[in-house]
Amino acid sequence: MPEIKMIYNLNDWPEGHVGHLVPTKEVIEAFRDINNNSKINNIIEFGFNTGWGTFIILKTLKNTTVTSIEIYRFDKAEISTLKLKDLFPNRHHIIWDDSQKLYQKVQKDASILPINQYDTAFIDGGHVPEIVDIDIKMCKFLGIKNFIFDDGECPNILPAIKKHSDLKLINSYPYINIRKLNNNYFLKKSKGWQTGLQHYVIE
Repeated sequence: MPEIKMIYNLNDWPEGHVGHLVPTKEVIEAFRDINNNSKINNIIEFGFNTGWGTFIILKTLKNTTVTSIEIYRFDKAEISTLKLKDLFPNRHHIIWDDSQKLYQKVQKDASILPINQYDTAFIDGGHVPEIVDIDIKMCKFLGIKNFIFDDGECPNILPAIKKHSDLKLINSYPYINIRKLNNNYFLKKSKGWQTGLQHYVIE
């Protein structure tokens, strides 16, 4: 097994209900490169879990704010939001809701998520084509043109991306699929596809 080196220490961070985006060199450099290519100021994040990805973004991109959307309001997720509030004051906000239902609400009430407030979407929520499709549609409604997908090559996600022909792939950033359980990191194989972050834009 190759050495797994974490750039940021998250050993004391709450563990969520599924896998996490882990702060390896590859992941951190991916966000930095995307930021260099398409300046990121305000991100809307689909899928918070317990905030590992959120922490990586806020720690890596010093002037960026994140608004997270998360359907499951469980104890560890709430603990994570408090930790983020202490570490990154005024830079993180969370909406506890189903993104599918939220999209319907936003179309009726723009004050919930104002149009043109966010420049980038980080989509790492439900790995189901229908959910990814609606998340992309909501982002377009909000005027977002910069997209980051986690697991964008996953067979459950890529078809939803391809439905939107105006999304153009800029770069793909592969990383080793790592999972954490009880403070132990281990490799997890993905069947037939490469885990990674994908950067798309609407031109």
